[in-house]
Amino acid sequence: MANQQGHSSSSSSSSVTQDPWTYDVFVSFRGKDTRTNFTDHLYKALSDKGIYTFIDRELKVGEKISPALLEAIEESRICLIVFSENYASSRWCLDELVEILRCKSSTNQIVWPIFYKVDPSHVRNQTNSFGDGFADMNCRFKDNTEKVLRWRSALREAASLKGYTCKAGESEATFINHIVEDIWEWSPHIVGIWGTSGIGKTTIAKAVYNAIAHKFEGCCFLADVRENSMPHGGLIQLQETLLQEILGGKKLKIVSADKGISIIQKLLRHKRILLILDDVNQLEQLDNLAGVGWFGEGSRVIITTQDSGLLKCYGIELIYEVQKLYDNQALELFSLNAFGRNEPPNNYLELAKRAIAYAQGLPLALTLLGSHLRNKGIHRWQAILDGYEGEPYTGIQKILRKSYDALDNSVQQVFLDMACFFKGEDKDYVMQILSSKHKASQDCIEVLVEKAMITIQYNRILMHDLLEKLGKDIVHEECPIEPGKHSRLWFHDDVYHVLIENSGTRKIKGIMVKFPKPDEIPLECKKLLRDVLSGYVEYLPNELRFIDWGRCQLQLLPSNFHARHLVVFNMPCSDIRQLEGFKKFPKLTSINLSGCQFLEKIVDLSGIPNLKYLNLSECKRLVEVDGSVGFLDKLVELDLRECFQLTRFGTRLRLKSLERLYLCDCKRLESFPEIDDKMESLIILDMEGSGIRELPSSIAYLTGLEVLKADYCENLSNASLHRIYGLQRLGELSVKGCRKLLTFGNEVNFEGSSSYTELQLLSNSSNFSDDNSLSLALPRLRFFFLGGCNLSESDFLPPLNCWSTLEELDLSGNNFVSLPECISKFVNLLSLRLCGCKRLREIPEVLPPKLNSVTLNSCTSLETFPKLSPGLQHLYLTNCFKLCGCDITENILLNQVSSQSSTIEIIVPGTEVPKWFSCCKEATVFEDPFSDNKGEYAAECEVCFEIPPNLEWETSRLALCAVFDLMTYHGCQFCAKTHINGKLVNEIWIWAEYGIKLEETHVWLNCSPLLDPNKNMVEGPMRLQQGNMCQVLFYYHGAGPMTRCGVHLLGHQVGDVSETGIMVVDDHIHCHYQDELVSLSLTSTSGVGKRPRGSDTIAVDNHGPNVVVMDHDHEEQYLTLFSEPADHPKRRHIDIDEEQNLTY
Repeated sequence: MANQQGHSSSSSSSSVTQDPWTYDVFVSFRGKDTRTNFTDHLYKALSDKGIYTFIDRELKVGEKISPALLEAIEESRICLIVFSENYASSRWCLDELVEILRCKSSTNQIVWPIFYKVDPSHVRNQTNSFGDGFADMNCRFKDNTEKVLRWRSALREAASLKGYTCKAGESEATFINHIVEDIWEWSPHIVGIWGTSGIGKTTIAKAVYNAIAHKFEGCCFLADVRENSMPHGGLIQLQETLLQEILGGKKLKIVSADKGISIIQKLLRHKRILLILDDVNQLEQLDNLAGVGWFGEGSRVIITTQDSGLLKCYGIELIYEVQKLYDNQALELFSLNAFGRNEPPNNYLELAKRAIAYAQGLPLALTLLGSHLRNKGIHRWQAILDGYEGEPYTGIQKILRKSYDALDNSVQQVFLDMACFFKGEDKDYVMQILSSKHKASQDCIEVLVEKAMITIQYNRILMHDLLEKLGKDIVHEECPIEPGKHSRLWFHDDVYHVLIENSGTRKIKGIMVKFPKPDEIPLECKKLLRDVLSGYVEYLPNELRFIDWGRCQLQLLPSNFHARHLVVFNMPCSDIRQLEGFKKFPKLTSINLSGCQFLEKIVDLSGIPNLKYLNLSECKRLVEVDGSVGFLDKLVELDLRECFQLTRFGTRLRLKSLERLYLCDCKRLESFPEIDDKMESLIILDMEGSGIRELPSSIAYLTGLEVLKADYCENLSNASLHRIYGLQRLGELSVKGCRKLLTFGNEVNFEGSSSYTELQLLSNSSNFSDDNSLSLALPRLRFFFLGGCNLSESDFLPPLNCWSTLEELDLSGNNFVSLPECISKFVNLLSLRLCGCKRLREIPEVLPPKLNSVTLNSCTSLETFPKLSPGLQHLYLTNCFKLCGCDITENILLNQVSSQSSTIEIIVPGTEVPKWFSCCKEATVFEDPFSDNKGEYAAECEVCFEIPPNLEWETSRLALCAVFDLMTYHGCQFCAKTHINGKLVNEIWIWAEYGIKLEETHVWLNCSPLLDPNKNMVEGPMRLQQGNMCQVLFYYHGAGPMTRCGVHLLGHQVGDVSETGIMVVDDHIHCHYQDELVSLSLTSTSGVGKRPRGSDTIAVDNHGPNVVVMDHDHEEQYLTLFSEPADHPKRRHIDIDEEQNLTY
């Protein structure tokens, strides 16, 4: 019978997802040795901690392990193996051990050995008294040698894992407590924080987050889950935010919540994460954001909620109830806000005690009340506190309302705007709206921050739920019966009522509608909704200052709508067809009509002189924008992206304030307007994918232009691009896929060019810079993207004159046979991309000195490869099959190791782990259970070894290798994690975001510091000690499996640095190779040899050693690695021997 205990949070169940593990821990032990002492005490300690543990209390009889026991092993997250003196004399124990290690290999189960009064080496080698028991088993099963070999192999493997050794004289209680704490730390947990509103749940969650976030591989704080999940698609947006914050990079696009669940499980199942879900009120939110068993070992999910029943329903037992503050705690918090010190002055003590009595121990109330009374005299304190006596509100409502009443009228109005409309919005967006209404809006916001009524984090305005409710209640009190007499409308029922019944008044200042999910709209609102969605509304209040109404199906604005105070008009994705009413809107600064599918024309905009932002992107039927748009002096941004039918947006431009102009994918737009005068404010011009054929000569007037994107403008002519020469501030130029270029820049006659004439005119004009130097080059160019332009010559590079500024150069998909030697003169070039240059045969011998990334994927004719800079970090040579015959991996990787570069990563065609790797192992491959696509695989591989004594971790490096079968990069994820004694010390992730198909098997190699200096996960002494266990875990999922992995440690003992800078270990390392132990003897080496200059030979001994030649200060040095078989057919013994005075 199995003794079981109540589930902890790590094994709780959800309404949607089930924990893949039934038990947290399975304990394998020899009852004869430890049943009534150590194991019993261990079980009790685990139970007391709430760790759900399986322990077999029955005496083992019979010939086979029972099915129930096998099932318990398979369903346990962690297996503890208690090795004791007589463990190996039990067939049951040995069979259990074999089954445990099988599950470890197939299900990523965690296995930790416990050496109870036995030495690990005795278990590993079956010697001393432990070996005597195994010898008896060997005799009993002498006719079943296969079983004995399995047992022996299992003992060696298990004893080589990171574990616990109970040493003589050590307290058992302390030893057990250490094990239990490690299990608790390793297991994922879901913790609930529960309490009433204003009690400080979010504050506690933030404090915990800030204190422990550095211990995790990824972190995310999802604030206001309740509110942010309410709109249609809100849960999907939360899923996208969760993945982006934890993984970094671009936000993934999720099409449905169910798909999001699958993606989260797939990408985060091996990551140790910290996730805070703040203000949860529905099980659906938990089911879609933090299912049980979704995240890696040691993960923590913290949930704040006002509903303890929700936590219990989800199976969460670790619940922290936030209590009200005791009087002494309340007095301290109040004093900090009222006096800026921990206690009040003596003459204020009694008044302070009176104040905290009103706050009733609620931190929010204490903070507000203290801020309200700050810097006021005693008499004012007495008057304010007396006012609470007659207040009709009760409890915290008194304090909230009094805080509001004490504000000036202008600050009150801003507070109401925040509560009704702008909670969670970007501060700059809010300021844009409020500035026309309240001249001192910035001052008002600062007052609200000082009074603790709002906070600003990451430039977003945040407000407590109780204060939000207060503001909305105040607006509701303006007229409880008639919404049309409210100053602000935000609730969809009220908006429908006012618009349909035409009951609005001049009091209405703003309307913001956030549509709920369709199934949450009350039945009584359905008819009103149908009326509004029919597209006919006869009334909009003329006093409106802003309209924010996405997906509104109004077709026309009411003819009597004359909103002279309107500041912001946002109706994205609406059905509006005409803007005839936009004749005189003097205060309007922002129009957002993006995604309005029925809008065909934008009429005269001259009556909107203060317009700053005009967003018409994705108006797919828009044909014309009136020419008046070209003369809006205050326009800062004009966005016409994906207006596929647009043919013109004016013939002339004179927009002195314009900073950003977007014309992407305007495929019918063939001409660019003439520029009437200098537009020095324009920074970004993006016309990617447009139909523009020619840029006017007046493009030279864009004197401040920093970014020009013209990718895939297939009709763009050479002459157009020649006109950009001379734009002195241009830092990024991208013309990828412009197939008609053929040549670039080398045919320009600068002195006769139109751009030269324009620049001369500019230089002579009174409003041009005093800089007398007139350059027709691009002296500040940093990023140059010229891929897929059908170029066959590369002699356009010299005229650019950006030798010292260029950092990134992309020439992919062109017809070069070779690159010019002058490329080495780009002294600050960091990244070079030449993907798909199928005619490229050679790379110049000398490349830029600071180059750290070279991408040559699918350069199928490339035959030779140059010497690379010591700082190279990334080299991608996928599908470069003519390089296969070279010893390129050994040459490049070991050369970078010798340079002590921070890291080096290589992908190159190949089928095997390089011979000089000290150990390699087959990966476990299986179909990805989390994938929706057939043919996607998951693969895992684990390599463990013991750290040699006195290894200096500061300079130690780890070389990793993985072999991939045929696959498509798109959608592939791969990671390698290094743990020492269970602590994550380094991790490497590859996210394949582009669709590169590997046409043959490839090898991935990486060499980086053993301990990542950027991670705060390493504790204890700076030098690793003998006996420390290192574990490298490889994970992969995608199309085409990972088949093999390899690991090789490079480092040196304290005081033993080799002459070449190659550092190797002087000791034995124990590794696993194909489930057998591998003993590596690494002797301090690195003979220094010299060879004649000009010799490019790499010497390779026929018996297995690889000799790699490396150049240091013009003297050739080498490193030899010898490999020869040892006694055991599956055992290898590798020596790295020093060889002095060897020359070529």
